[in-house]
Amino acid sequence: MSTAANPVVGAVHPAWYARAGTWLLNIGKAVKNGILKVAGAEPKVAAAISAVAPTVEAVSNLLVPGSGTFEQHLLDVWGVVANAVKAAGDAAAANGLSVTLDATLVASIKAILPAVEQFLHPQASAAPPAA
Repeated sequence: MSTAANPVVGAVHPAWYARAGTWLLNIGKAVKNGILKVAGAEPKVAAAISAVAPTVEAVSNLLVPGSGTFEQHLLDVWGVVANAVKAAGDAAAANGLSVTLDATLVASIKAILPAVEQFLHPQASAAPPAA
């Protein structure tokens, strides 16, 4: 009698989070770019899109609670890192760089992390493709 192999559950490799984040961001960008293209072509469409935007965000939040803030988190973290790199100048390139995220951003990310992990659980499905 053969038995199915059980996956080893352990720490998720950090690269998985990067691929998952890139995957989510690329989907968001594709949707956003499509909307912008249509909106630029027809002002009436832009008004209609603005009217349904809260509904679209609500549907997104139903699938992955808190996902409406995902892109903002990425931009906030990018801002912190970019400012630190700029302030460190050449020392950042020579020695690497550590950054500190404020408690508000950390709490906001922690709030949606369980939902993102559940939606993109590495043992539940194949990892998102690398961008």
